[in-house]
Amino acid sequence: MVTFKIRKMIKQEITELLKHTELETIISFVAEYADHDNNFYEKLKKALLPDDEETCDIDYYRVKAEDCFVFDSSYGRRRNYNYYEAAREASSGLDSILNDADYYSEQGKNADAAAMAMAVAVVIPRNYDDVDDSDGELGGTFNSAIELLCNIVTKQTTAASVKKEIYNWAKEESGNSIYSDYGFDEIKTIYEFCCEQLGDTDEVIADIDKQINEAKNEYHKSDAVLRKIRFMQSRNMDIQDVVLTYIDLDKVRKIRFNQLIDDKKYNEALHIAEQGIEIAQQKDNPGTVTEWKKSMFDVYLAQGDKDKLLPMAEYLFLHAGWSYSKDEFYNALKEYTSAENWSGTVERLLMPAEKERSFDSFAARIMQEHQMWTRLLNYCLRGSITNMEKYEKDLKPYFEKEILEYYREQVEKKALITDQRAYEEVAHILTRMKTFVGGNVLVNQLLEKYRTTYKRRKNMMAALKEV
Repeated sequence: MVTFKIRKMIKQEITELLKHTELETIISFVAEYADHDNNFYEKLKKALLPDDEETCDIDYYRVKAEDCFVFDSSYGRRRNYNYYEAAREASSGLDSILNDADYYSEQGKNADAAAMAMAVAVVIPRNYDDVDDSDGELGGTFNSAIELLCNIVTKQTTAASVKKEIYNWAKEESGNSIYSDYGFDEIKTIYEFCCEQLGDTDEVIADIDKQINEAKNEYHKSDAVLRKIRFMQSRNMDIQDVVLTYIDLDKVRKIRFNQLIDDKKYNEALHIAEQGIEIAQQKDNPGTVTEWKKSMFDVYLAQGDKDKLLPMAEYLFLHAGWSYSKDEFYNALKEYTSAENWSGTVERLLMPAEKERSFDSFAARIMQEHQMWTRLLNYCLRGSITNMEKYEKDLKPYFEKEILEYYREQVEKKALITDQRAYEEVAHILTRMKTFVGGNVLVNQLLEKYRTTYKRRKNMMAALKEV
């Protein structure tokens, strides 16, 4: 019979053996042994995996999650603080917790998995000022935590009490402005998801109404109203009263606009849009004004209302900005403008671009399309070399001398710059110049000049060998 003393000695020996053995070796041995001995495997699982609980101990895991924001001396909260590296280390540590949470969830240990995910989601915005998450790694970690919680809520094996805890947690946290302050709006996703899956209809609506009434500004009010509408739609409830009550909110007005379009009530929809423009102008919100004008453009286009479409298309072409495709407005103008009025329209489209210092590639396209070669040359002369190269093929038959001189001026400017990129650009331009009449002679003169003047620039001399 093995005595207590002997068992104690064996345990000490095993402990010492494990201390001095590489972790990979231990893992390999245990995995292989468990694969051949099912009893050992079951005992191992029971010892290492916690029993699934009825409640989530978020405080226990929150301490571990907070520790991910306590950094070492190379970039911790000390004088030489590296915010970027801190974000990467914090994200790595939190991802490790989420990996454990994923595993626990797969093994049916949903309470602990949920507690881990909630802990990770809670600590990120509360420590966000201490890091530089330019790469968005912490943002990705946060979204992964929310996604895991959504999965846990939908699992049939998750205890009802655990689902309720997630719901209550999401309800409380979604009302905390710290999430929206830092752009972690996915917290509202888990709350809405829990509402749809678990929430009592009257309770959820009452809670959202409270958020609407207590909203600090229009942004938060609009967000809450839209949340209420989405929830009601998920329950197949009529949203019309809500839409009409909050129609002064731009996104709610857009819902009403789309309803009217679906019902083919175009005149009413246009009236809604006109009111939206007036409200946006009063609030000095030009972006919203443009959005409503684009909506009106779409209606006019669908109706084929040329008289109203043309001025709206021209306005949007000139003022809509980079987030809209000019092609859509230009094509509408081409299709609906009469032949006798087209030249005047083209002039109105080009004049603002020619007055600006920046280069408008669409304006250049119009000049090319209408073979305005002199105008296009002058426009390209004020742009970059890239702009000139793009239209060189069209312009060269008419202005070969002028383009060669332009390239000469540009290469002389580039030659003054002392960096590798500039040297490569000099070589590129000189090579291009050799394709012009008289270009070879001019290029050889410039090469001789540069090899004398800049002979100490080894990298430049190497680049010029490629010409």
